[in-house]
Amino acid sequence: MSPHYCPHYFGPGTEAEVLDYWPMRNNWLALLLLSSSVSAQKAPLHLHFTADSNSFYAAGRWIPSDPKQKGSSPSETEIDCYRQSRICVEATAESYSGHPHVSLAYLEVVRWDENGIVATSPSAICMTEAVLISFPDRSISATHSMKKLDNDKKQACTTFGAGEPYTELFVIKNSEGWNADPYGESIGDK
Repeated sequence: MSPHYCPHYFGPGTEAEVLDYWPMRNNWLALLLLSSSVSAQKAPLHLHFTADSNSFYAAGRWIPSDPKQKGSSPSETEIDCYRQSRICVEATAESYSGHPHVSLAYLEVVRWDENGIVATSPSAICMTEAVLISFPDRSISATHSMKKLDNDKKQACTTFGAGEPYTELFVIKNSEGWNADPYGESIGDK
């Protein structure tokens, strides 16, 4: 057989090699089309919510449970819990009037089972915080309740905005709610 040149084939080849190339080319085209259609479909989002028997991690932001209330500023919070030490650490980065602010809160784990975690922070002066992490629902909520205080302390707490109980919901990073408004950036627009 005489050598032939196929411009899509890298170099000269025999007639049989050139003819063998065309069915292989069709297979490559089919594979390319299939892979592009698969990649065009929505890939599942990787939620920042991970739990195992000894540790827990979530990233996202807190929002008021009442849709009439707005969050105070753009923020992101990371929650890390450790079963053996029975502690959760909540680190929050926020922007107040264009200035960064970072805070840490330590919560004591009072229950940890296959359904989730309950952690509390009784150390605040005015309020206690109870955080409920649900593994099956992949949800987190926090309830802030007033402590029993004398009238002077209660008045001081009210002055600093800690006079009423409230509940917050955690928007998990990469969830639909997060992707609609990452970091709560639209807060200043409303």
